[in-house]
Amino acid sequence: MTGSADAPMQLVVREEVLDLRGEELDRLLEALARLDLRDADAVADDIAALRLAGGVIRLTPTEAELAALARALAALAAEVRPLGPRLRRLASVCAGDGPRTERRTA
Repeated sequence: MTGSADAPMQLVVREEVLDLRGEELDRLLEALARLDLRDADAVADDIAALRLAGGVIRLTPTEAELAALARALAALAAEVRPLGPRLRRLASVCAGDGPRTERRTA
């Protein structure tokens, strides 16, 4: 395991910037993979690719992909190991709670 696994990464969803640790991203990617949904696979692929590129992980998920993220986070919340504050905030953002400025391009 490299030291970069614990380095924080910035994940941007719905204009909300969240600092997530590598372990948190790993949990999220595993939860998305367990959903076995095309939308979950698409958002997981985006996260994994942008994570490898380094820097900020800026997602522009569709509503279906946001729903897949929310389902994955709900599944994690039901596990014995609780969600940390950052993943809880991500769940809130995916659910549409708080500030929201959507910009769609054709």
